[in-house]
Amino acid sequence: MEKPIYTITSSRDEKVFIHAMPGHFISSSNHLNFYIGTSDIKHNHDVSVDAAMLMASYYAERGIEADTVLCLYETQALGAYLAHELARPNMLNPNPDNTIYTLGPEYDAQGNIIFRDNLRKLITGRRVIILISCITSGKTVQRAMESVSYYGGTVVGITSIFSATKNINGVEVNTIFTEDDVPGYQSYPSHDCPLCRSGMPVDAIANGYGYSLL
Repeated sequence: MEKPIYTITSSRDEKVFIHAMPGHFISSSNHLNFYIGTSDIKHNHDVSVDAAMLMASYYAERGIEADTVLCLYETQALGAYLAHELARPNMLNPNPDNTIYTLGPEYDAQGNIIFRDNLRKLITGRRVIILISCITSGKTVQRAMESVSYYGGTVVGITSIFSATKNINGVEVNTIFTEDDVPGYQSYPSHDCPLCRSGMPVDAIANGYGYSLL
């Protein structure tokens, strides 16, 4: 698959960037005409730290406090930097005294997020931020929100690197990049995909971990 790859930088910090590759991609619930690459923000220390600062500013400006960052799709390192930034003193909260935890999910056979007994204390009664690399339909985040609620936590924020959705279950999405940053970006229901109807072959299967060529 020879496809052009575009680098898109944040208007707030030119050192924070994603990649966009046009094509025909299948996710768990949608077909996409762009694959959004977030590996540098998730795995490059310098880019992660700068991205975490952008993400944390949203919560500092609004006075939103959190106890736990729930990290989906290999965002644990980014989540640790985000937690570090959230715990920093700032003008609105000059003397933060809370410890902010980070954890990744475990899934049962049905794909539901579960928390073992020794980790429930990080969710139950806690204010939780859900961190994810990319949001298209929001269904993955919705399931994570349901799990947090089931275990007695409260979702106070949703943070992503890229999101095509502005609000999920009444919670605003705090994101660095939106579909406006990727001109022409579209996602389609799997049962109603114009790319399929036009006979365009599928290039790859994609999820929050990356893509696999077909």
